[in-house]
Amino acid sequence: MIIHSLSGIFDGYNFIQGPLSVEINDKIISNIIITDSTIGEINGKNQILSTPFNDAHTHLIFAGERYFELSKKLEGKSYSQILSEGGGIQYTVSQTRKASDAELLELVLNRLDTALSFGTLIVEAKSGYGLSFDEEIRLLKILEQANIQHPVEVVNTFCGAHVFPKEKSKTAYMDEILDDMIPFISKKSLATSTDVFCDVGAFSVDETRRILDKSLSLGLPVRVHGDEILYTGISQIAAKEYNALSVDHLLQATENDFTIISNTPTIVNFMPTAPFGLFVDTIPRDWNKTSVKIGLGSDFNPNNWTLSMQTVLRMAVFRYYLHPIQAFRAATSGSYQSITGNKMELLSIKSKATFVILNGKSLEEVISKLGQNLIADIYIEGKRIIWNK
Repeated sequence: MIIHSLSGIFDGYNFIQGPLSVEINDKIISNIIITDSTIGEINGKNQILSTPFNDAHTHLIFAGERYFELSKKLEGKSYSQILSEGGGIQYTVSQTRKASDAELLELVLNRLDTALSFGTLIVEAKSGYGLSFDEEIRLLKILEQANIQHPVEVVNTFCGAHVFPKEKSKTAYMDEILDDMIPFISKKSLATSTDVFCDVGAFSVDETRRILDKSLSLGLPVRVHGDEILYTGISQIAAKEYNALSVDHLLQATENDFTIISNTPTIVNFMPTAPFGLFVDTIPRDWNKTSVKIGLGSDFNPNNWTLSMQTVLRMAVFRYYLHPIQAFRAATSGSYQSITGNKMELLSIKSKATFVILNGKSLEEVISKLGQNLIADIYIEGKRIIWNK
């Protein structure tokens, strides 16, 4: 199979200007030719062949909704205030605990369908709406089942340290995380990392350190929600002292934080759609004065219902001031390294023919078309799995 007349290829790191043709044989890209030839089965005129998007941060599994919080936000209440009044995460926990395994699995599969339709093929998915041993394990096992059933790869993160449950003391819940949850999850390989929400109303720096220490001692890499609502300094701590896979959000981080993180393997994950759901204007500052490595995530959750990495890409440019090539790298190879801890394979000759085709002649055009889904086709190992017109 040959796709001809393509405007270009984004290989996960760089954009190769067309016109060019891509030849696929036996699930592999067998040739890439810079040519204006129109010979081939598929016309790729005014289209870009790109490595698929990877969503580096989602809270994919939960039941219920919190649309009623919108009016509270419009009244000026902060996320922390809503959380303290029994809303926020605690409300979602109660709804999730009531849902059956079948209901939760269906919700997850439907959400993966949406992510796929926008060109995402790997999703990092956190637990965290169970807040007990039995419930957190249940959520991770349902995510495993979704990974088996769906073409989108689901990579589990244990996020039992999301907030403290209402029915237990902090001491009792910390003991449960440290003595029961993390050892069991590590032994059964139910997650590839541990995440801690370190912020006001959630876990302190000292509590976060104890959880990160325990996780690493059992061979489970770590990541953190860091410096999002209030500044704690946990982002640079997690990167410098714990070699965290990622530190995420960083709305309050300083240039010094980004400089320290840039000297570690840790990826900084930006979620540029998340502040909208919190009604805040804060964006990360001074990151572009450093060489920090960036990934992108949707932060899909009951406060932020987007699963479109195209939207995330665009907001990364228009709100966080990444250049288009930076945003594309962050949404593909940057996110991949954040999720897996490994560098992503270049989309090139001899690589698997797994890619998306975007309607557009340039990365700038894709970025500029706000609100549009520009996916034309998605291929996994040479097989077309979706076709939007």
